[in-house]
Amino acid sequence: MNLKERLALIKSEKTKKNTSASRERNMPENWHNILPYVWTREIQGPIFIVPSFFYPSILRSLHSSEIEESIDSQAPAFQIAADKIVFFDLETTGLSGGAGTIAFLSTTARFEGRNLILNQVFLEDYPGERDFLSVVISQLSAGDCIASYNGAAFDIPLLQSRCILNGIIMPARLHIDVLQDCRRFWGKILDSCSLSSMERFILKITREFDIPGAAIPKVWLDYVKSDSLNENQKALMEMVWQHNIMDVVSLAKLFFHTESAYRDPYRAVIEDAVDPLGLVHRLCKLGRLEDAKSLLYMIYKNHEDNDLSTEIMRRVHQYLAKLARKDKDWELFSEIVLSMDEEFLYGCVAKAKLFEHRFKDDDTALIWARKAHDLACNFGYSGAIERKDKDMAAQLSVIASIDHRIARLERKIAKRKGIS
Repeated sequence: MNLKERLALIKSEKTKKNTSASRERNMPENWHNILPYVWTREIQGPIFIVPSFFYPSILRSLHSSEIEESIDSQAPAFQIAADKIVFFDLETTGLSGGAGTIAFLSTTARFEGRNLILNQVFLEDYPGERDFLSVVISQLSAGDCIASYNGAAFDIPLLQSRCILNGIIMPARLHIDVLQDCRRFWGKILDSCSLSSMERFILKITREFDIPGAAIPKVWLDYVKSDSLNENQKALMEMVWQHNIMDVVSLAKLFFHTESAYRDPYRAVIEDAVDPLGLVHRLCKLGRLEDAKSLLYMIYKNHEDNDLSTEIMRRVHQYLAKLARKDKDWELFSEIVLSMDEEFLYGCVAKAKLFEHRFKDDDTALIWARKAHDLACNFGYSGAIERKDKDMAAQLSVIASIDHRIARLERKIAKRKGIS
């Protein structure tokens, strides 16, 4: 047998092995074996109050390279029907990615009316990866928009790399990573924006009898190695399937919370404890400057009814004052500055400037400048220096600037009194 014949024999044996029937696993009745090593099932999810359309352009900027020609992103009010959004999450053999990491479980979900319908695809063993990926891609391609949680950093890159290795084309879709907005809106008040943290804080959900994400890869690897599964392995795999389902259901719920923050910013700040400055910064980046200013003004006007911390209110005052000054709205600017509390360094400096330059009252300006100097010199004052300027050099620079202002005001007052 020559080399050519040997290679042909190896190829035929490999093809025969890959197309042979998968091992008998006694999968639950609702699972269906659609291809060798690939199983699927459909699950009825919870009922939602679903708007007819979502407006992803208010969630993030649109890039034409991410959108198929079939989506009219140039329409005046670009919108995507609720049933065209696909929520998805993967379970993989590793949590850090890498060339050896593959996905073995996918859950996608779409709205049918008010119902969230979930579809799971399960890879039983390595040889079925290409068919598994093809099914997953076909499900994702059914929508115009993909929503994930940390998908931009993990799920999408992993899926793309595995598709490339298996010769599968992954079509372009608008992708919204809900984690990014969760970090913007709640990152300053939570130690972590992991999905479990967001479930507890926003959704008021605490999972019971759930399997830790870090334990999932080993469950599947043990599953693959076993010719016959024991009851414990079956129970663990069932927990993995349910874990993936809960991830996607929580993703859909969090999507509603983040999307509604753009629709009704004030409600989101008051009811969902969204960081107002995080939302304002996002609105400004999207070009919604009037909405940002309106949000800040509503918070400012209703501060007595809001249960917002002193630190948040100070930041609201500071940001609103900056926007008013940018718009040359000096009446609003003066109103905001004068309402700032006496223990706020920025407010004291702003008042010194206001009285010196707008009201031409050097005596009152000097009082506020000296108050600012006392605050800046107090190292125990948490709000004295902005977060990015907490080092000693920056503190000394701020003090020097205030000293310069005090000296100038003292000279002006002395000159005026000398003339009079």
